[in-house]
Amino acid sequence: MKKIININLSSRLIPIEDSAYEILRQYLDTLKSYFAKEDGGDEIVSDIESRIAELFQDKLKKGAHCITDEDVVAV
Repeated sequence: MKKIININLSSRLIPIEDSAYEILRQYLDTLKSYFAKEDGGDEIVSDIESRIAELFQDKLKKGAHCITDEDVVAV
C-alpha cells in the first residue's frame, strides 16, 4: 500500500500518492528550469500548475481516492 500525502497545488488541496508526488515534483522542477530564462516564465509555470491542479480536481470529483503515478504520467 502506498503512502498518501496532501499537497497544495495552485491553492487546491490534492491527495496524492507519495511516489506520484515525486514524479510531479521532478516535472515541475524541469519546467521551472526550462522557463527560468524566458520573460514571464514564472507566469507560464504557474498557468501550467493551475491546469494540472484542475485536471487532478476533475479526477477526484469523478470518485478517485487520490492521484496516482498513472494520473501524473497521463497529465
